[in-house]
Amino acid sequence: MSYLVLARKYRPSVFSSVSGQEHVTRTLANALKRDKVVHAYLFTGPRGVGKTSVSRILAKAINCQNPQDAEPCLECSTCLEIGAGTSLAVREIDGASHNSVENVRDLMDSFKSLPPPGYKRKIYIIDEVHMLSISAFNALLKSLEEPPPHTVFILATTDVHKIPETVISRCQRHDFRALSMATIEARLREVCDAEKIEADAESLKLVARMADGSMRDAQTLLDRVQSFCQGAITATETSRALGTVDQRILFELAQAIVSRDTATVLARATDIFATGIDPSTLLREFVHFWREVFVARLGGENALVGLGLSKDAIVELLRLVSSLEATDVQDLWDVAREGADRALRSAHPRYGFEALVARMATRQPVAEIGAIIGRLTSGEERKGGVASPQRIAASTTSVPTATRMVSPTRPAATATAMPSSASSAVSAPPASGAMAGTAGFAWEDIVAFASATTGRVLVENLKRLRPTRCEIGVFEATGPEFTATSLMREKDKVIEVFNQFLDKQGTERPRGWKIAIQKGQGVGEVAAERAQAKALGERELQGHPAVQSLQKIFPGSKVEQVRGKE
Repeated sequence: MSYLVLARKYRPSVFSSVSGQEHVTRTLANALKRDKVVHAYLFTGPRGVGKTSVSRILAKAINCQNPQDAEPCLECSTCLEIGAGTSLAVREIDGASHNSVENVRDLMDSFKSLPPPGYKRKIYIIDEVHMLSISAFNALLKSLEEPPPHTVFILATTDVHKIPETVISRCQRHDFRALSMATIEARLREVCDAEKIEADAESLKLVARMADGSMRDAQTLLDRVQSFCQGAITATETSRALGTVDQRILFELAQAIVSRDTATVLARATDIFATGIDPSTLLREFVHFWREVFVARLGGENALVGLGLSKDAIVELLRLVSSLEATDVQDLWDVAREGADRALRSAHPRYGFEALVARMATRQPVAEIGAIIGRLTSGEERKGGVASPQRIAASTTSVPTATRMVSPTRPAATATAMPSSASSAVSAPPASGAMAGTAGFAWEDIVAFASATTGRVLVENLKRLRPTRCEIGVFEATGPEFTATSLMREKDKVIEVFNQFLDKQGTERPRGWKIAIQKGQGVGEVAAERAQAKALGERELQGHPAVQSLQKIFPGSKVEQVRGKE
């Protein structure tokens, strides 16, 4: 007798032996106990999760001569015939090869005959029913809605969205779920014990993960690994047999990415491809690994235990994410998913993977905008103290100009245009220098101190200045001619203000002061010039191509306002 593969040898034969589908098997068993078997069932779900097996078990249970608590006895003639595939009462039809109207008509002709002796009902199992043509579905509708009393239809499909709603509404639908790694691993352990196969826990976990929720795939992979290995099955041998990535290499690669070590990242990528791994398998494993990293950072140890990971893997993952922010981990996982998708679609997936890991290793850490604003306002972003308004303005990147157009017959529209040269011709004034050695006191602090301790005329003159250098012992600024002349005549008063300010802050006075106030642009002149340049830029933007394109999109509209942002 030829060898029987594990997937066929250990196919479930009763409801209780079906793994991970209790929500379906319990419903069907209760329906049998209460004699409420409906005329049409629709079983949907991914491949290899038990749809066809449950269909056969249901067929046996309906016709079993000695049912035991809704389970088929597997000993009577009807159970044996159905199990051997020789029963005249149970017909299994492949929807892919019997998808025409003629096939459905031939099927309908068989409805007229009664079940063979010893059988209660005739069962029609149509596998991959979504492959039927629209005409075939339409021909089957009437029989699904009002079948003969001795007939039961069981439709199975992996693509329920391809089945017409008119067919779905005439069936009792049961959705089969993808199996968890723990469920698959437990079943594989039972198979290994029955077959006397020595396999360590890590190898079964690897097979379960590669099965991707399919029990049939898992048992097929176990068959493959068993043939490859000589003696006991180990994780290393399993990885070689299945062409998967060694988890240790993935951990080393992830650590290099976190450490921003691009040389090690590329070296590990080369090591992976040197094993001859299929790029699609590598990319799938890579994304799966970063999902585990994501779960480790946001869900913690309990979430990792739910994934069925080993203790060593859990410890390594928790150590890896211990120094990472949650936002960084989320960003890394997003980059991994999107980059893997692009690499899979690329004609050169290996190069796509290398570009992906290099991008992950060189990306900048994610920072919340609220934290950035908080640092600006608290002074962390300015060297030596609180950032002045001029400093923040000078460090702010110019944003595009917004144009608003209003039409008498259409709603207002907003478009974005490139900033003109006029709008950016005048730069922000230089930031007022902080006084070195005074814990970063800004010029604004000195002016505020003078306002409370000095005469009004001197304070007004100080406010008109535009400082270019402000350090202990040195003060340089520009201002209007009258202001510069007046302050240079009263240089002693200015020096006294500076010294009193230092005394209040607990800072030692310098041995002498160098004061230089020259004629030039003061704060008021710079503000006026910037306002003039802004107005000029807005007028020039009236003829910008973006504005003209908007006028073409909204005929009859006119430019009501052009607003330039600095």
